[in-house]
Amino acid sequence: MLHDLAAVLFDLDGTLVNTIDLILAAHDHTFARHLRGPGPARAVVIRDFGRPLHDVLFEYAAADGLEDPALASREMADTYRAFQSEHHDRLVTPYPGLRDTIAVLHRRRYILGVVTSKSARTARREIEQFGLADLMSVAVFVEDTARHKPEPEPLLEAARRGGFEPARAIYIGDSIHDIAAGRAAGMKTGGALWGPFDRRDLEAAGPDVLIETPPDMLALLPDRAVAQPATDH
Repeated sequence: MLHDLAAVLFDLDGTLVNTIDLILAAHDHTFARHLRGPGPARAVVIRDFGRPLHDVLFEYAAADGLEDPALASREMADTYRAFQSEHHDRLVTPYPGLRDTIAVLHRRRYILGVVTSKSARTARREIEQFGLADLMSVAVFVEDTARHKPEPEPLLEAARRGGFEPARAIYIGDSIHDIAAGRAAGMKTGGALWGPFDRRDLEAAGPDVLIETPPDMLALLPDRAVAQPATDH
């Protein structure tokens, strides 16, 4: 069990909502339209999950040998986002048991939040679509910090907004970049094994816990309503 925690923070893609099919399809569509070669391998794309879109698209454009990768990455981002907007509701699905688990953690008096490298517009759409908005009191999006995962700044910003010490939080995500960011911020970290990352890769990143399914979080996080005085926030 993880004791003396006040907050539980979550990555979004691959952790709170299953956007994996949408993300991979959007990448394939974008590569076919903009790159001269086939684009990076599927394993490379998955390994970059959790990083800001513009950063990874710039790297893909540069690796493809495009003359102006900065311009190309902006054009690729427009194509990527247009595809996601059109196909979002068809390809994005909830993870079984996730919302019910989050609702229990909310009743257990944890501060809950989402920290994502996604834009606020798209991320809020997904949070609201699956009934999570009322449960999350803290949200940090790509626009909110100058530096992004795997740097710790987004998580430190979440702690500042939520009014808790980083050491009293756990960050749960499906990506090695999530684990690196959480560790750098001085938080506990949990590897979400229901996402697309290989278990061995997540384990090698050094999380405090590996979590098989969303409901397994409840065995790790005790009820603060019982364990803590009513005045503790």
